[in-house]
Amino acid sequence: MKSARTARRPRARANARTTRAKKISLTVDEGVLREVESDAKRSGRTLSAHITDALARDLRRRRLQTLLEEYESEHGPITAAELAEIRSAWRD
Repeated sequence: MKSARTARRPRARANARTTRAKKISLTVDEGVLREVESDAKRSGRTLSAHITDALARDLRRRRLQTLLEEYESEHGPITAAELAEIRSAWRD
């Protein structure tokens, strides 16, 4: 007779970047879903990984927008000269 330990199915290997995941249910526009599924398949990724990355990008974008708004409320709008200086520094 097998023990409970040996009878368990092996767990799938987790994505190295993901520490924990939670299963959820979403309602998505059919056309959007078809395109996202196609993009995920073309890139060789799971739909879950594709959506997780999209949500993470959106969170980063929102956080950056908040930082910019806070900076501009304290220092005024970022000027074209400041943007040019920053872009120049990024190229180096």
